[in-house]
This record gives sequence, structure tokens and C-alpha cells, in this order.
Amino acid sequence: MANSRPSSIQLVQGVLTLTAPAWPKLNQFIAFGNESALASLEHWLNIKSPSVCWLLGEASSGKTHLAQALLSAQSELGEHGAFVSGKEAKHLSPEMLQGLELLPIVCIDDVDALLIQPSWLLALTRLSILIRDRGGCLMLVQKNAHIPDSLQGLVLQLMSVEREDLKRDILVSRSKESDIQLSDVVVAWLLKQFGADLGQLMHVLDYLDHASMTLKRPITVPFAKQVLLQ
Repeated sequence: MANSRPSSIQLVQGVLTLTAPAWPKLNQFIAFGNESALASLEHWLNIKSPSVCWLLGEASSGKTHLAQALLSAQSELGEHGAFVSGKEAKHLSPEMLQGLELLPIVCIDDVDALLIQPSWLLALTRLSILIRDRGGCLMLVQKNAHIPDSLQGLVLQLMSVEREDLKRDILVSRSKESDIQLSDVVVAWLLKQFGADLGQLMHVLDYLDHASMTLKRPITVPFAKQVLLQ
């Protein structure tokens, strides 16, 4: 077990501890149909009980976006947290969790990719107990609703935005709010390329805006292809 608090900013083997709001903001989360889940999550972070919260949802539900935004918001309040992505499970080791109980909040994304290994279940169960004993909280994020008996807690389900017209409205609305100039042709191309995952679509929009301002070029389909597909 680690003997000291983890570094305030650290990216090692998929673990990122936050000290600055560098990730998505809560006000950027598209809450269509998920207002109740969002309110429950914010309440859970305030009371930290139960110590474990499961955030469930399909790929286009924005669960990762929401988890990162919540961590960023907590960081702004001085509660630094850790985010662990289980996407590359084969490259990760349960030992990376050691010492994370010293942080007020820990989020494990794509938990379902990790829990297929008994060693990860044991490590996560141990972490949840240590976090509970220290008064912290553990957010576990995954697609399916299978929850191990040793990791029971608050369960929240996010609904996905599936309709193409809603995704288009969201993309256009977000671009106008951010004063990003998008033609109908660019909107159609972005939806075709990245519309399967609304969270990814929002990240792509922010990235394109940053690239456009940095390179001082308008956002066109050729420019978007150059920036995003190379």
C-alpha cells in the first residue's frame, strides 16, 4: 500500500488524478432524459453515502463525459480525484489501485472490462472498503447492469440519445452557444462520422474549435478531415 498521498497530477498506467478543471464541464453535459440521474449524482457526491455509486449507460449516453465532468467539478472545490479507464484492460494491473483510497473520490470507467478477471474484483472490493472507511466515494461506470455482490451501492441508469434529429439539434445548439461557425454540410459530415456517440461528438466539436482558432482556419469538411482523420 502507498504510504503517502498520490501526486496531485499524475498519469500513470491509465490513472489520472485531477487538480484543474481540464475535462468536460457539468454544464456541457446533455441531460435529455437524465435530469434525475444527474441530480442524484450531485447529491451523492455531497453526502458520500453509500460510498459506492454505479453509473450505467450505453455508449451514447454520455456516462464517461458525466463522470469526468463531476471529477472536474470536485477538483474545482479542492477535492482531487482519480480516473481509471478500463478500456485497455489487458495492459492494466490491479496493483495500480493501491493508494487511491487516500483520495476523496475515485472513478473507474469501463469496469465491465476489468471485472471479468477475479483479481480485479478482489482489488476493487478492497478499494471500496478502504474508501468507505476513509469517508470517500467510489464511482463505477459501465454499460451492463451486472453488479457484483461485494460492490453493491447506489445504482443510476443514463438514457441514450438515439434520435438523429435530436443529435443534430444538440450539435447545432452547442456550436451556437460556443460561437462556432458550422455549415449544414459540416454538421451532416460530423453526424455521419461521429454521431454514434454523443459524448464523442461534443469532444470532436471542441477539438475542431480549438484547431480552427489555433490555425486561424474556418471549419470546413476538408479541414475537419485533415484535423480528425489523419
